[in-house]
Amino acid sequence: MKYIKVIVGLVLIPFGVFVGSYISLGGGNGAIIGGILGGILCCILFWSSGPHWSSSKSLDEQYQVHNNVDKQAIDNTVRSMEEAQLEDQIRYKGLDHSI
Repeated sequence: MKYIKVIVGLVLIPFGVFVGSYISLGGGNGAIIGGILGGILCCILFWSSGPHWSSSKSLDEQYQVHNNVDKQAIDNTVRSMEEAQLEDQIRYKGLDHSI
């Protein structure tokens, strides 16, 4: 599929030149404009389909593997902060604030 996309994309440029050669603009033809439009369509085809990096599948798998480790670390941090907050509240209530 990757090779087909490259072939179709690169064929768009000469196809644009060919079609543009039949369009008359002023005293010349639109071959240059057709080639430019073919190049733009080629770029749009390359950038619009599929991921922009080659190892996207391995990145997804890596995220799934390390997701639980990160979640556990975050949960542990949240628990320890909640415990510290409860301890501070207990200490604060235990102190006599009357002067």
